[in-house]
Amino acid sequence: MKNPQRTDGPRAFRCRAAGLLGAAVIALAPSLAQAYPPAAGDPGGRRAAAEALFDEGKTLMAEGRFAEACPKFAESQSLDAGVGTLLNLADCLEKVGRTASAWAEFRAAASAARAKGQDEREQIARARAKDLEPKLARLVVQPPSDMPQGLEIRRDGEPVGQALWGTAVPVDPGTHVVEAVAPGREPFKTVVEVPEGPGADGKGPQVTAKIPTLPDTSTGSAQRIAGLALGSAGFAGLMVASILGAQAMAINEGSMGHCQGNLCDADGVSLREKAVARGNASTGTFIAGAALLAGGAALYFTAPKPSVTTVGIRAGVGAVGSTGAGLVIGGAF
Repeated sequence: MKNPQRTDGPRAFRCRAAGLLGAAVIALAPSLAQAYPPAAGDPGGRRAAAEALFDEGKTLMAEGRFAEACPKFAESQSLDAGVGTLLNLADCLEKVGRTASAWAEFRAAASAARAKGQDEREQIARARAKDLEPKLARLVVQPPSDMPQGLEIRRDGEPVGQALWGTAVPVDPGTHVVEAVAPGREPFKTVVEVPEGPGADGKGPQVTAKIPTLPDTSTGSAQRIAGLALGSAGFAGLMVASILGAQAMAINEGSMGHCQGNLCDADGVSLREKAVARGNASTGTFIAGAALLAGGAALYFTAPKPSVTTVGIRAGVGAVGSTGAGLVIGGAF
């Protein structure tokens, strides 16, 4: 009979030790997680997601799928900003023809590289931005000459600040929508086609979207209602004045039996005083009523008439200057 194996030898000891170590690791897992938390400012693995998007963007660029690559770089930059990502995004935007966006991103990359002391990258970004400048197309948004109160202008759905009105702003070639709204005015909308540059003189095209006078949409109903209300009050005042005047005359007639000329007894004096008071009240009420009636008539007859809303489409050349031309299609709605 063979001797039974020992259960307390070195191998058994190692197994028990490994089991105890594993149990300890499991028990300490929460503590270890607290001791080594995710990187500060990186909730949910933003950096990891940014890296994955960056790598995918590079792969798409290598395959020539630039339109798909650009959003990858843009999202990667929003998750974890970096100079290298900005340079790749700008390069991608240039390849899809979005020259103004590429120019802006190259300039942003140059500033970011300078802040980080990355001289070589700064020089590359500035050189790429400078190469794009002759190709930049610009759009001028010209406000209406009457400048209605509360005027708001938007380009492609984004507000255009008043400081930019009349300023040639670099934009990507292609279709742009310019809108203008103001309280009590008809809204305006125009579609502008901005061509690619540069032109024959080596400069990018410049297109102007001129906003015409916005027609008044006020129907004048509120003013007419106010005029009618004032006129009605004035008419009522005249009616009251006539009643007071009639009462004054009747009271004065009643005093005749108590007076001989201007000599009256006590009752006659009292009646004539009442007649004078009613007469004065009639005169004041008449003046006020006449003023209200006149004011109401003025409001009513000067109220603007309802405007006729027109729907139409305009087409024409909307360029200013000799640097290029752009097709402008638009209308008032």
